[in-house]
Amino acid sequence: MSRMVLARLLVTLVIGLLIGVAVAKSLEADATRGRSLTMKEYIEEFDSHKEKLTAGEMPLGASIFVVTLMVMVALGLYELLVFGVDRLLGVFGRRPEVSAQLGTPPPW
Repeated sequence: MSRMVLARLLVTLVIGLLIGVAVAKSLEADATRGRSLTMKEYIEEFDSHKEKLTAGEMPLGASIFVVTLMVMVALGLYELLVFGVDRLLGVFGRRPEVSAQLGTPPPW
């Protein structure tokens, strides 16, 4: 297996694990908050929740630009991580070269 392919697999695995843990923790926190939420609290906070949801409107062109920029940065960081892991695997994967020794042969 190519070292670069192995580096891509390792980086993808680590990123997947980190994102999976982050999503699981977020869902766990939401579920805990949902279990403790009462109808009265939900109704009292309705206006503030609605304000939060409607306050963040962004024009389509701006959101396309921002998302494209974010994807480019994410892919750039991914490639940088792959490059670093590939170099690291190269350092640890070097085998000592076995070659003919120059000089006089041993006396035996």
